[in-house]
Order: sequence, then structure tokens, then C-alpha cells
Amino acid sequence: MKFLKYLLALTLMVGASAAQADNWPSKPIRWIVPYTAGGGTDLMARVLAAHLEKKLGQRIVVENRPGGSTVTGTAVLAQAEPDGYTIGMVFDSLAINAVLGTQTPYDPEKDFAPIINLAYVPLIFIVNTKEVPMKTLPEVVAYAKAHPEWLTFGTLGPGSPHEIGFDWFKSMAGIKAVVVPYKGVNPAMQDTIAGQIKAMFLGVAVADQYIAEGKLRPLAVTSAKRLESAPDVPTIAELGYPDYNYVTFYGLAAPKNTPQPIIERLNKEINEAFKDPDVRKKLEPIGAILVGGTSKEFGDYLAANMIKFRKIMKPTAQAN
Repeated sequence: MKFLKYLLALTLMVGASAAQADNWPSKPIRWIVPYTAGGGTDLMARVLAAHLEKKLGQRIVVENRPGGSTVTGTAVLAQAEPDGYTIGMVFDSLAINAVLGTQTPYDPEKDFAPIINLAYVPLIFIVNTKEVPMKTLPEVVAYAKAHPEWLTFGTLGPGSPHEIGFDWFKSMAGIKAVVVPYKGVNPAMQDTIAGQIKAMFLGVAVADQYIAEGKLRPLAVTSAKRLESAPDVPTIAELGYPDYNYVTFYGLAAPKNTPQPIIERLNKEINEAFKDPDVRKKLEPIGAILVGGTSKEFGDYLAANMIKFRKIMKPTAQAN
């Protein structure tokens, strides 16, 4: 009897979920961005939200919820009703916070339904042109090995992609450096331009202007392949570190148990958006590599990313 009641309840639940998906969307949708307005993540959300509004016939309200190394906004996403009316961006911080042991009001591996991998964002190893006369990364590595306190490197602090990516490279290259944490990309970049620090990892789109002006010199990119926007800049991998491949990612997710038909509809519409020349043009300033693909592929990527960060952040995690 209990089993029959269970089957009936399960059938009603599935039926309600299907009906919910059939009527979706019937009201505005929240798009949570766990960063402040004005950055690359915010721009991507607003460009795609505008596209989705036309396709879905409902407003997409971008809601910026910064704080706590993305924990604040990500918690809002995880704790929302799984009805398709709250979606949000997720990043490397899902894995980073987990590996660092950061206490979060959600399980980074279980509390989200992956929708789509939006983009990869490679970083570029840049140096001040006056303070660093070397023209190649191998030359910098050789000099840094001979002069352990010479290389000063700006990051956005422990747990930031900039610091993790550099720590990984530093361990591979066998060099020492003075790591200088900053509260934001702009102050770190300005100090690099001024020569207060010698180097940092920077987003390609942000660095372009200063490279063109001769204030910064690009030595290598962190992605596995050279970038179309910087074809003359080698990858770190091809300069003697074949296992090095480090990019941050922008992804889109929903609370767990969001009906799969809703997930698939959002996935389909965003994949189509990435084919739209107007959308691609509006996203160019971010300097990102658009990805797309299926929701399952993004779920697999998130799982693999967790494993990768546990590997490359092991020394950092142990230190904390």
C-alpha cells in the first residue's frame, strides 16, 4: 500500500513538473550575477538576457549579487525555487571555494543544474616593458631562477584565478616570486604599468590597449591554443610546459531539480544566440572564447574542473 502511495506521489510530481515546463515562462526570469555591474560577466549576462527576452517573450532581470568570492550570489541561486524563474552564472569559484574549504550554504557539486558553458576566458602573462627587458618567458624564468626576489607578481589575492594560475605556473617553472595581492584588476594593472610590480596575469581584452601603447609586453597566454586576437603570442604550454592549460570559465546554471525541459530550452536558445553575429559582436569586448554545447557537457566539465583544481591547488589548500 505504501509503495502504491509512493508511486502515485511520484506520478503527480512528474506530472506537475511537466505542466510547469509546458507553461514556462509565464513571468519574468531572474539572472543572478555574483559580481558587481560593469565587468565582463555583467556584460555577457545583459547581452544574452536581451537576446533571450526576444525568444522567450518575458523579461530577463539581471540581478547583481556580489560578495564573498561569489558565495553571496551563488547562494541566492542555489536557494531559489527550482521553477525555471531563477538562473545564474557560475565560475571557477565553485571549485576554488570547495578546495580552499570555504564554508558555503550550498553543495557546489550537488545543488545546481548545469545549463550551458558560456565561455572560456584565457589570461595573458604581461610584464612592464621598462622593468622587464626580457622579450620571452623563458628569459624571464631563467632570470627569476638566478634572482629569487626579483620577480614581483600582482594577483587578486588568494583563491583568485590570477593567483592560482600563477602559482601553478610557478611550481612548474621552479621559480620563486613575490606575490602582491590587490583588491581589483585595475589597481594591479595600474601598478604594473607604473612599474611598482613587474608582472601579472591579465584578461586579453583589458591588456590590448596598453600592449599597443608599449606599456605592457605580452609573453604568453594561459590557454592550450594561441588566440585569434593575439596570434603572435605563444602559449605557456608550447614554451616548455605542455601540461599547462588554464582558463577561467563563465557558465549558466539553475537550482537543482529545475525541470529538464526548461534547462534544454535555455540551452537551445543560448546556443542559437552564439550563432548570431550581433550577439557575438557585442560580446567581443570581453575577450572570451564562446563555448556552448549541451547541458550534460557542461555538467561533465564542472566535475572535471573540480578534479583539476583539487590537483593544482593542493599546496594552497594544505597551507590553509
